[in-house]
Amino acid sequence: MAVVSTKHVFFLGLGGIGMSALARHLHAAGHIVGGYDLTPSPLLEALQQEGMTVTFSPESSDLPEWARNSGPEEMTVIWTPAVPRDFPLFTHFAKKGITPIKRAALLGAITANQPTLAVAGTHGKTTTSSWLAAMLAATPEGCHGFLGGVDSTTGTNYITRPNATWHVVEADEYDRSFHHLHPTHAAITNLEPDHLDVYGTAEAFREAFEVFGSQVQQSLILPANLTWPEPHEGGPALERFAVCDEGDSAPEGVNHLAVVSPRNGEVRFTLNAHLPPGTNPAQHVEFAAVPALPGRHNTANALVAAALAHRAGVTADTLGQVVSNFGGVRRRMDVHLDTPQGVYVDDYAHHPTELDALINAVRERWPGRELTLVFQPHLFSRTRDFGEEFARVLGRADRVFVLPIYPAREDPIPGVDAQWLFDNISGTYKHLSTSDSIFGDLKACSVDVLVTAGAGDIDRLVPQALQHMQNRRI
Repeated sequence: MAVVSTKHVFFLGLGGIGMSALARHLHAAGHIVGGYDLTPSPLLEALQQEGMTVTFSPESSDLPEWARNSGPEEMTVIWTPAVPRDFPLFTHFAKKGITPIKRAALLGAITANQPTLAVAGTHGKTTTSSWLAAMLAATPEGCHGFLGGVDSTTGTNYITRPNATWHVVEADEYDRSFHHLHPTHAAITNLEPDHLDVYGTAEAFREAFEVFGSQVQQSLILPANLTWPEPHEGGPALERFAVCDEGDSAPEGVNHLAVVSPRNGEVRFTLNAHLPPGTNPAQHVEFAAVPALPGRHNTANALVAAALAHRAGVTADTLGQVVSNFGGVRRRMDVHLDTPQGVYVDDYAHHPTELDALINAVRERWPGRELTLVFQPHLFSRTRDFGEEFARVLGRADRVFVLPIYPAREDPIPGVDAQWLFDNISGTYKHLSTSDSIFGDLKACSVDVLVTAGAGDIDRLVPQALQHMQNRRI
């Protein structure tokens, strides 16, 4: 039975990374798909080229005819919480008798009772789920992958294979979206408070993850140091993962371990799933590889992806090859230029821990070189909640430029702005800038390694930033 029974499907917020993956899935299934978004983007251009209709107008009169005149028998409307409920098109669809379905509910319906691997966590879930999808895609059967980023190799956030059994999903915690999922196996990469505008407290944030974990059917993979309730009867088996250096002792009770060699960066991966002896896949798997993406956090991402892929029967040889050859995800340690004269990296990092991991990875890959960081804070509430941590981490760069806060769905918070964050940064050269002035500001500096980071619209600066680094004179 089809998850969506209508011929037409309209997405409110089509350009969102999760929304567009679902749109591609329904379009591939034969539905006529279109949607609204606020501003044009390369992703929306790609959807149009694939045959979907895109509108940037909030007026119902500008909808395509099939979306303007359809009722609930002819059309399904999908929405994301990024679009407010007082948006004019909600009113139009309500008059037609259509009740929009949340994006998370649609993903839950698609994967319900299907073999599913899910990746949750405050950080790393997009890279990990994309790495996982690449592992399954390297097998004859493949997978259906709904990714939270654009895979650099395939150029898409949705991959599929006609006879695939397994689904790979990113389990998004925002607005408790992942509570719609009941995966076969899942992992939580890490757990730090975030989205406190939704949850209010760190305790409520953690409780939401515990609810998600209780809905996993068979096994839940957790960091070795993460305190977790004992599983209830019939709940998922708990497995632990850790990364350690060669010669160090692994934490007790670890099932999945990555041991890093300081000599050549090679990592020895050992996977020990809770499986009956003699079953397929085998309980114990070992392989060695140099992870394609730098940084200890990416070694952990590769380990988690391999542990979940092992659960789906991917062999050690395939795991090793994909760990070594993964092309990465756009805007996740996305290297646009790498020369002795200049380096340019763009990244989605928008939380202090993510920025810290990004700086560590850059220092590791280009040791001894000067780091200039251009950062666009994302959300007034996140900047307020983690202002001290942001200031400390930004001070680790040799030079930092702070752009205005990207508000997304929020109204301004009095006293919380880029100037407030800027005033709290110490220990480095710093400059308050804007999207219009940043390249003039950069011309006054001798930039060696340039990093742009943030989850707002800073990615629109990427082409100009690359051109700046290519054309500048040393």
